[in-house]
Amino acid sequence: MKNLRIAALHSKISRINFDEEKNLSVTDYINLTELSREHLNDLHTYIAFYIRNTPTRSTRTSLGIFLFKLKTGTSSKVLSTVFGISKSSIKRAVSAVREALATNFVPHFLGFDHISRSDVIENHSRPLAQNLFGNGKEAILVLDGTYIYLQKSGNFQFQRRTYSMHKGRPLVKPMVVVTTTGYFIAILGPYMADVKNNDGSILNHNMLAFNVQDIKNWIENEDIFIIDRGFRDSLEF
Repeated sequence: MKNLRIAALHSKISRINFDEEKNLSVTDYINLTELSREHLNDLHTYIAFYIRNTPTRSTRTSLGIFLFKLKTGTSSKVLSTVFGISKSSIKRAVSAVREALATNFVPHFLGFDHISRSDVIENHSRPLAQNLFGNGKEAILVLDGTYIYLQKSGNFQFQRRTYSMHKGRPLVKPMVVVTTTGYFIAILGPYMADVKNNDGSILNHNMLAFNVQDIKNWIENEDIFIIDRGFRDSLEF
């Protein structure tokens, strides 16, 4: 019984724990979360006051669970074994961290509100792009749709609208807006994959017609969008 107790205690201590930094090496942090210890600490400051500690997990461990799941796609059942807490607690941790990051972290680094037009022109425009397309006074943005693939839905209407004839599988389409240096300005959507939402329609009807993220007040008349042939329906507009 004594040996069994020692083994159980050792098993409990050896579970992944983000609360005490000495438990994980620098390499462990990178392998588990793709962030260094310092970057994880910085990210934690954005959510520490918006989610609560529980008897089974701290806010740091909740963040570690969320990042570990993002990187690996591991099921909640397996995460329950890895972190030594219940499956329902894993789900609550992921949900709480996601909502806290979406509210308190993302708006500082993504979206047209987080950066000014003048900052884009001065600090996020390549000289080559300015020489080719403008004179250094215009904001030059690169727009393109990308794909997030989905499993086949049991909802027939949603299944039809997310099936892409082009790719032959279900997906949704976020519209990505970046600068010529690769700096991310905004990611809009995601939009359905049916014929109503090709790249041109998304730009014309969803982004500009509805003035998403107040984009029409951010851009000015001489600003430049760099687009591919998927936006050919937007040229006249």
